[in-house]
Amino acid sequence: MIGYVLSGDHTDLAFAELNALLDIFGYKGKIERLDRYVLTGESRGEEIVNRAGYINESHKIIYSYNYENFSLEGFLRDIERSLEIKINGSYAVRILKLHKDKSINSQLLEREIGAIIKRKTGAKVNLTNPENLIRVVILKDRIFIGNLIKMRDKKYFYENRPHLRKYFHPGSILPKLARAMVNLARVREGDIVLDPFCGTGGFLIEAGLIGAKLLGCDIDWRMARGSLINLEDYNLLDKVIKIECLDAKYVKDFLKRNNIEKVDAIITDPPYGISTAKKGEIEEIIKILPEVLKENGYFVFAYNKKINLNLNLEGLFKIPIHKQLVRYIHVYKKV
Repeated sequence: MIGYVLSGDHTDLAFAELNALLDIFGYKGKIERLDRYVLTGESRGEEIVNRAGYINESHKIIYSYNYENFSLEGFLRDIERSLEIKINGSYAVRILKLHKDKSINSQLLEREIGAIIKRKTGAKVNLTNPENLIRVVILKDRIFIGNLIKMRDKKYFYENRPHLRKYFHPGSILPKLARAMVNLARVREGDIVLDPFCGTGGFLIEAGLIGAKLLGCDIDWRMARGSLINLEDYNLLDKVIKIECLDAKYVKDFLKRNNIEKVDAIITDPPYGISTAKKGEIEEIIKILPEVLKENGYFVFAYNKKINLNLNLEGLFKIPIHKQLVRYIHVYKKV
């Protein structure tokens, strides 16, 4: 069994992202959600967390415990009796409380479980740089112990914030959310991904890093140029089919000129609250974009209100930006 820890912000979106990634990697088994912890059968825990925006960790579960009123003595007796574990190299035990139960002392529990594991395995404890991290996940009425498979690379999302890129424009979506939206679109290596309001290229960067082929346009020539600058900085120009300055309402002609009839996914963040005389009729453009999408392709976009399309709505997620602005992340599938 594999356990996944969902990010504490936007947990419903994180769960949808996990489902999308399980789909991408061909998992067909049972999925059980326990608030921020999700259980699956054998699935590709390392690859899923490597690619995720909002999935913090994956664990190979080796022990589970159900309780109503927690008893430290009873819990430790059960671990002593039931826990089966083999460790190659050093280890450390770390508690992750997804339910704030004040009766459970994390430091004491780490020491006690660590001592039991040492008695059972003889392995060496290393609290600073362990070769194996034993994760104890505490939920409302269940506790799981697992070997850490993978922890999300938070450094990447921090060091690649939009204002740190070579070309920056305010209002860009953070890479964590951009990555999640690419995953919600079920983008696979070799897919053709279109962003018709490409801005500074955030979605194209995340799709390109997965190995997708990239198409983008923006009505503002500075954005189209800036997108190319950023893609070059990420060494992704070899993934670019075409980026150009273009009004998105002419997207069919754009594809035709590049010998493409349909794309595998459309991922975008159109401008909101901007003069339509300058940017065109944004909502009308959104409604015609599915015409260039392949059957079973996904159209994932952000907007400041819900937009109804003649597609299957797979998910709608409300993301507050500030008091005056909310993004609704739409996940549509063309069937």
